[in-house]
Amino acid sequence: MITALPKSMYTCRTLSCLKLKALVLDDIPEDYPICLSSLNYMYLSVSIQVSADKFIGKLSAGAPLLKKTVVQGPVYGDQFLDSMTSYSGLKSFTTCLSESCNSRPLSSGNQPGFTSTTHVPECLSTTLQTLEWRDYAETEFDMPVASFLLKNATRLAEAKIFLEYAAGRIEKLRIRTALAKLSRGSPTCHLNIGN
Repeated sequence: MITALPKSMYTCRTLSCLKLKALVLDDIPEDYPICLSSLNYMYLSVSIQVSADKFIGKLSAGAPLLKKTVVQGPVYGDQFLDSMTSYSGLKSFTTCLSESCNSRPLSSGNQPGFTSTTHVPECLSTTLQTLEWRDYAETEFDMPVASFLLKNATRLAEAKIFLEYAAGRIEKLRIRTALAKLSRGSPTCHLNIGN
């Protein structure tokens, strides 16, 4: 069942924290004005990808004070990064790209890959200080996106990457080694890789 949020929510000037859980989000209609001038924190947990990446981008475009975002659910591909372009003041970003954050399908065949881009979202080069990635698996999407984020987040102080639960000990060691070798745009970035 697709959830359409009330039109009045998109123009609530006093909303400072938005938490939406277990949703299948409908895209925001083009004619909806978005003005969330007090929104500082956004937590979105989406059940399946309908147009979650576009939804996140449009919603955050109308939230100039947004400082922390948590996105949980299957948001994949280039549009995931494109949605970050409107986060000009974002300081903290947490993501868990699997549907439950406790298990990820072992096959990544249904997930579109990431194609390297030359466009770097403004928040990566100006404000992002904390990145947290939960349930990381070395898929055709995860590794290139992690590389892109670490390379272009020039003010990143800490990146926490938690590996998927299902990975074995040797696999986790291999992934940790690969992540540790990725170049970082911030010389002060501390990379913390957890289980």
